Amino acid sequence: MRSLHRSLNAFIRPALLCSATLGWMVLTASVLPQAWSSTPTRTAAAPPTRIMPLGDSITQGNKAQNSYRRSLWRMLKQAGYAVDFVGSQQTNHEGPPPIPDFDLDNEGHWGWRIDEILTQLPTWARQARPDIVLVHMGTNDLAQQQDPAQTIAELKQVVQNLRQANPRVKILMAEIIPLVGNNDRFAAFNQQVRQLAQSLSTSKSPVITVDQFTGFQAEAGKDTFDGCHPNDSGEQKMATRWFTALRSLL
Repeated sequence: MRSLHRSLNAFIRPALLCSATLGWMVLTASVLPQAWSSTPTRTAAAPPTRIMPLGDSITQGNKAQNSYRRSLWRMLKQAGYAVDFVGSQQTNHEGPPPIPDFDLDNEGHWGWRIDEILTQLPTWARQARPDIVLVHMGTNDLAQQQDPAQTIAELKQVVQNLRQANPRVKILMAEIIPLVGNNDRFAAFNQQVRQLAQSLSTSKSPVITVDQFTGFQAEAGKDTFDGCHPNDSGEQKMATRWFTALRSLL
């Protein structure tokens, strides 16, 4: 016990000699230095939300049009959202977009039908691991006179494939923009899209429709440059509607 007492005295005596006016506070700070550390605790930043734009030429754009993706990216960044566009594509059809100042990753494929996209989708989804997918598909299928019921069945497979890669994926499914001369047919298809989304949506993996059809003017020179593909006005309309829907998920 005497040796222990001497050891303790040797440990605390320097603290007592520093200043008699500091009293027990000096002793406490000397004996328990770690308790007085002023180093702040840092919390790791959450990773950005991974968003996959998925579809055909309307998603990809071409060398003369950026696609809705540029306008949407700018809206998301200006609103302060941390997002990361993902996909195997980094270019538009026949070349880079005219203003490549945004996240170029996407899964838009010029001229592809849904059945063609399905052949590669499991690999794309597994590699990109999206948290949210923006689906705008069906234009080429309907334009090639495919039975709308078959197109809807393939859209269902798209959802199933995405969920295999991420059981908690959130899907925004577009009621697709009109095609000149096909308004009634596309409107009827979009009604089936709404029904499909309602039947597939779950709390774990919601499927939410986004009305890209209403108010979109497909005539060349209005919201498209050729009766099908969005011009600057059409891209802005699409981006605004995607952004409005995304705000409820981000």
